[in-house]
Amino acid sequence: MFSRRTVRDYCVLQKSPLSPLRKGGNLPDLPDRLRQQSIALRNRLPFFQMIRSAIASPLRKGGNLPDLPDRLRQQSIASRNRLPFFQMIRSAIASPPLRRGDRGDLLFAVNPAPCRRPRLSLHPSLFSALALTFLLFLTAPLHAAENVFTSGKAISEEAGRLAGETKLFLKGPVDPYLTETAVAATLFGVAYVFDEKIRDEFAGPHHGVMKGITNVGNAVSDPLLHLGVAAVFYGAGAATDNTKVMGLGEEMGEALLLADGTVFVLKGVIGRGRPYQVESSTSYRPLQYKGGYDSLPSMHTASSFALAHVLSSRTDSVAGKLAWYGGAGLVAFSRVYQTKHWASDVVLAAAIGELAGATVGRYRSLAPGGVTIAPLTIEGAPAVAVVGKF
Repeated sequence: MFSRRTVRDYCVLQKSPLSPLRKGGNLPDLPDRLRQQSIALRNRLPFFQMIRSAIASPLRKGGNLPDLPDRLRQQSIASRNRLPFFQMIRSAIASPPLRRGDRGDLLFAVNPAPCRRPRLSLHPSLFSALALTFLLFLTAPLHAAENVFTSGKAISEEAGRLAGETKLFLKGPVDPYLTETAVAATLFGVAYVFDEKIRDEFAGPHHGVMKGITNVGNAVSDPLLHLGVAAVFYGAGAATDNTKVMGLGEEMGEALLLADGTVFVLKGVIGRGRPYQVESSTSYRPLQYKGGYDSLPSMHTASSFALAHVLSSRTDSVAGKLAWYGGAGLVAFSRVYQTKHWASDVVLAAAIGELAGATVGRYRSLAPGGVTIAPLTIEGAPAVAVVGKF
């Protein structure tokens, strides 16, 4: 199988036919033709540099095109990860030569199949959630409870809650979670120092029970799956007129939107290379939004910890709370174990998810118009703090 990047290069070249070669063209002419192509394909320059370096290798006097595969095979010894590239070159050279005046794909004359873009498919978990939500939308009008399916007022109230929670979320790292922020920053710094050592420790083939466990951790941590679960809870509560279940769906959805939205923005702005993409943990391409450079922070981990906080807040037993956070911790470990993320990525993501869940709970604990009075001291003088939501 060819790599995705190699196929993409193939697609671009197939749409850009080469100019005719003059009669009697030989090897020294080939770099010029490739250089002409590189004008239109400047972002593929390393691809053409590899070809030129291969052609520049010593050839015996009178060498011709059939000798080229041997030279490329010598080059592939030092670049085994580019083997599909060399296979395509050898296949192209083995094809019948083009006649003068012909226009076509010199490198891919053997395989004239049209290049098709990959088909986009809807994520199964998202499709299931949308389908179930649609069914619940049909049944919700049969019940009296106001919800976002049947009431414009409910939609307006939800938008107001999200706006208020966003304000608390942005202020949260300083007020009132300054101590927790300092602890998270310290843990992030320690993990950042040992990122590469941790990656190297888990590098290599995975097998056995640990592979199965981490596969499960990765599967259940899909952010789209989490949003689907929140939608199902909300829709089920709306359809059965169960405000408690509907409220749980609301809290989960709001916490996930805060956590996932924050992570989505940070990923593109920071642009940190993933462990399987780069050698150094300090490799960044900020604001370029390129695949493989969206490591920091981990959305799977942030989403899992946001859910864990909401669900544990609804659980009275200590064992239940440990179970929810244990599952979130498994997700974080799975992402590092399978080299999807650096260790510091999941530390920051866990802090974001926890902050999102705590923000939703804190916002809802303040009833509209309610006031909470708490004692405190200011420079040794007694005082009271008045906290409320108006």
